[in-house]
Amino acid sequence: MTSRIPRIIAILCSASCIVFLTGCWDREELSDRVFDLAASADLQQDGTILTSAQFFIPSRANTTGGASAEKPFFIESGSGHSYFESIQMMRQKLSRIVTRGHRRNFYIGEDLAKKGVYDMMDAFTRDPGNRIRMDIWVAKGNRGSEVLEVPYPLEKIPSVASVKIHRAVGGSTGTSYLSFLLDSSDEGSCPTLPAVDIVPGASSQRTIRFYGRALFNRDYQLVGYLNFIEASYRLWILNGLKYLDLAERFPDKGGGIVGVHLTQFGSKVTSSISGANKVKIQIVLTGGGQIGENETKLDLSKREDLQLVQDRFNAKTSKYVEDMIKKVQKQYGTDVLGFSSTLNRQHPHAWEQIKGQWETIFPNVEVTVSVHLKLKHIGLVGPALIREK
Repeated sequence: MTSRIPRIIAILCSASCIVFLTGCWDREELSDRVFDLAASADLQQDGTILTSAQFFIPSRANTTGGASAEKPFFIESGSGHSYFESIQMMRQKLSRIVTRGHRRNFYIGEDLAKKGVYDMMDAFTRDPGNRIRMDIWVAKGNRGSEVLEVPYPLEKIPSVASVKIHRAVGGSTGTSYLSFLLDSSDEGSCPTLPAVDIVPGASSQRTIRFYGRALFNRDYQLVGYLNFIEASYRLWILNGLKYLDLAERFPDKGGGIVGVHLTQFGSKVTSSISGANKVKIQIVLTGGGQIGENETKLDLSKREDLQLVQDRFNAKTSKYVEDMIKKVQKQYGTDVLGFSSTLNRQHPHAWEQIKGQWETIFPNVEVTVSVHLKLKHIGLVGPALIREK
């Protein structure tokens, strides 16, 4: 009798495995699904929302390139009085169940972003099909559906290009949706999203370009943009930058340009609060890299010439970062620099007293910036390769 017990237990375990591991119980086979690779939302002239999506066609995935090759995707749209209703209208045109597990990009048209994306984001976050590691973009000067339609020569699926471009210029990918939600819930901070625009390509064909960063206010309305270099400075302050190329002209040293390639970054932000809610922010940025080009008469193998270049870049970059901060403070009035989080972390009791007035305090915060670059490599030659005439 005792010898039968292990056998019975083994049979029961095997039966349990069969129940939990086998079968497609919902009877939804792969051929019943369509994969949503990218999507967009736009505001139409009549006030309705247009939602478009780029869907994958598996049977065309292995076709070779060329003018006659069929695209491995198609675009479908639907419009409605809300984001949710527009999706329902689009689904009425699809023969398969939409699966969003592979969606990596969502483009918001500029008109919709200016009106505000609160309602769209509310519906967006309630849909469990949306990946948290997804990138949401603002289509600067364009409709989101236009971005979906722009072909990209290096990628069979054009929507993949924006992610790769963002990564190639030193940005982080798969984080903008999550960052938007975190900044929205952080008291005092304002959310941002990466921005792309459509520009002429090398040929007559248009292409997409990573523009910079779109800034939103606390009402989820687009208020403006930071261009690529300004967005990089912001990312440097927030300790999120991976690499950056800078160039500076030296008119007193032959008029040429010195370019540097930075790959190491550091940021330290300290704050103080005095009477009458006077807030001061001190930012120290550090960086390391190498000389990328030298068109001047400077011999960078000489210590004094290299120090001159470093000092010039430190002074100029400090000024540029301060200009970017003033633009955010005075022109947009949105704290997208993490100052409120710094105050909350470093002065929690004082922050409790001023957080309700932060929107009026932020534009007048006194900010000082100090940049300290260390150029460790100059290349194989010190002076520029200028031939005497």
